[in-house]
Amino acid sequence: MDTITHGIVGALIGKAYFAPEPRKKSKEAPPSWRQPPLDARRVAIIAATLGAIFPDIDVFAGPLAHNSLAMIMWHRSITHSIVMLPLWAALLAALTAALARPLRWPAPPWTTLFAIYAVAIGSHIFLDVITSFGTMVWSPINSARPAWDWLFIVDLTLTGAALVPQLGAWAFRRSEGVGRRAFVTWASAAGCVFVVALVVRRIGIPFSNAGVAAAAVMLAGFLILPLRRGAGVRFGRTRWARAGVALTAGYIAFAGGMHHVALQKVNAFVGEARLNAQSTAALPLPPSAANWAGMVATPDGIYRVEFDQFGSGPVQFSFFPQAASNSYIATARNLRDVQIFLAFARFPQFRYLERGGQPVVRITDLRFYGMLGPVLGRAEENPPFTYEVVFTQDGRVVSQGLLRD
Repeated sequence: MDTITHGIVGALIGKAYFAPEPRKKSKEAPPSWRQPPLDARRVAIIAATLGAIFPDIDVFAGPLAHNSLAMIMWHRSITHSIVMLPLWAALLAALTAALARPLRWPAPPWTTLFAIYAVAIGSHIFLDVITSFGTMVWSPINSARPAWDWLFIVDLTLTGAALVPQLGAWAFRRSEGVGRRAFVTWASAAGCVFVVALVVRRIGIPFSNAGVAAAAVMLAGFLILPLRRGAGVRFGRTRWARAGVALTAGYIAFAGGMHHVALQKVNAFVGEARLNAQSTAALPLPPSAANWAGMVATPDGIYRVEFDQFGSGPVQFSFFPQAASNSYIATARNLRDVQIFLAFARFPQFRYLERGGQPVVRITDLRFYGMLGPVLGRAEENPPFTYEVVFTQDGRVVSQGLLRD
């Protein structure tokens, strides 16, 4: 999942469970009743946000290492590990407590900070596991990359589900001026949806006018309807945030169900076509959980089928043949860096060509074919996550690495 969404979800968790709203002390309240001071709540929210972002610190590994495979080797590894999570939570809690003192911000106790960071980092790991990229959750013990394939790496519906309730909490924070804030917030959010639709259409991602209108109506339900009888103001920030957690969890569960149905359709295709399937998958496509790409690896090549589970449009089939085996492909398979790439690639396609009299072997992970290419400005014949090995005629390696353009 993208880092911005991780941060939004982290802030939502902090507001929902670690930064309770101030409330009036009643006569019925027990003598031990305590309400965290304002700055302690602020620190809790900041900690939850930073904790949810923290695992993506490993994106700096590539530029620092000057290694084309650094992103594959290190991204979503040790900082995304369940095994290492307690250590990261403990270190971040200690650092936060140390920084809060000179700033004179009352911070929650270390144990509470540890819990905040553990939950926030855990949310990051979970949101990455449900995408298709693969996350080394057992690093450094094991380098396996679980990927549940429920959501695309960037899912604007999930982002909206986590963000809109926080906007609602801001708009309804007090009764004075609530109508103006609610309408401005709704208009701004609806406008952002419209702009996003225009942008993604330009890069080949479908986003219909009906989808834009539906989003505007749903936003009105969250930001305009609560104006009636002051319901939104009475709701309070904590309830708004917890409603956001429930909405986000509900959407993730929906996406998981859609994945189950999509995978059943892919397996039905394998049975009907009588394919000798070595592996299958149903991969989510943008912009919503209704769009899927079925992947089927066979000894002869890889089948890819795109379909919309709610639409009536035609199903799109593609077949990517594997290159006939030769000495260059055999040599490339045994190279250390190629083996690292193949451990990452779930649906690798081998291609052989000659360029300037030199034999070239290209290996493409077809998981990302047609997905990230338009976003990155890559041509279809040179999709992202393509590894290239260039040889001399006598079989010596001239160069190798991930293609950059």
